[in-house]
Amino acid sequence: MNELDKMIALLREEPLPGALRGIDHPVMAGLVAGRERLSARRGVALACGVAAVVGLWGGLSMPVPVERHRHAHVEPLLGMPAAAPSHLLAS
Repeated sequence: MNELDKMIALLREEPLPGALRGIDHPVMAGLVAGRERLSARRGVALACGVAAVVGLWGGLSMPVPVERHRHAHVEPLLGMPAAAPSHLLAS
């Protein structure tokens, strides 16, 4: 154990290699970039959650009365347009 202590003491007294002197800035820049990516992901997740809650609330909280159903569109919202080639070929 004494030999190990002597080796560590010798290493402590030696100066740092040149490659390690400039490593602080890239490491800190990488940490900052990681934090920015994490905060961006959190922001996108929050926006998706808010959009889902608002969409569900708007769609489910106010049902359409029966009188207004006859004024609704005949075609479904995501239906095939009348001018679509596949619709024209089928008719």
